[in-house]
Amino acid sequence: MKFLTALLGIINKLLGLWNENRWKQRGRQETIKEMNDAINEQIDLGAAAISVPDPERDERLRDRFDRSRK
Repeated sequence: MKFLTALLGIINKLLGLWNENRWKQRGRQETIKEMNDAINEQIDLGAAAISVPDPERDERLRDRFDRSRK
């Protein structure tokens, strides 16, 4: 009887560790997905900012380029 109780205790601990590991892995996957979504959102914002013509920015960049060439 003690052997059976000990065996069930070990099985219970192993299942608990497996379940905990599964939850950690799921949490990591969710975190990675959230980070990728945030990065993609920033990329989209950057692409939108570049696609809008901005003569002042173009002039600043042109001046900076010209100064670096002197």
